[in-house]
Amino acid sequence: MSTERALDVVAAVVLRDGLVFAARRSPEKAQGGKWEFPGGKIEPGETARAALMREIKEELGVQLSVRRHFATSTTQVDDLKIRLRCFLADFVDGEPVESADHDLLRWVPSEELVELDWAPADLPAVALLSTQG
Repeated sequence: MSTERALDVVAAVVLRDGLVFAARRSPEKAQGGKWEFPGGKIEPGETARAALMREIKEELGVQLSVRRHFATSTTQVDDLKIRLRCFLADFVDGEPVESADHDLLRWVPSEELVELDWAPADLPAVALLSTQG
């Protein structure tokens, strides 16, 4: 009998001059070494946009301006069903230089996104960004 769990998460897709902001999970974290769009869990009673702004401030130490919804996907990872809502967003008070959850932050040309080892939940958004160029 399956004890499947569901997780609602949000992520920021930040674009600049044909580049996409990506973050690699620190080795000691779940999905360590995998690339992702930064973000995190939606807390009870929190809107997706509010969760995203809070998570980016906590993880990356910068303010985020959320523009619009980009993509939503559901991915099964072991016994966990991850519903990821990605939003196009901008950093508004400088770019992040360090992260509480990541060991590497990088601006990646959109055509090179597929070369990174992405967390499974982020792959649908990566595919969308790669086809849009």
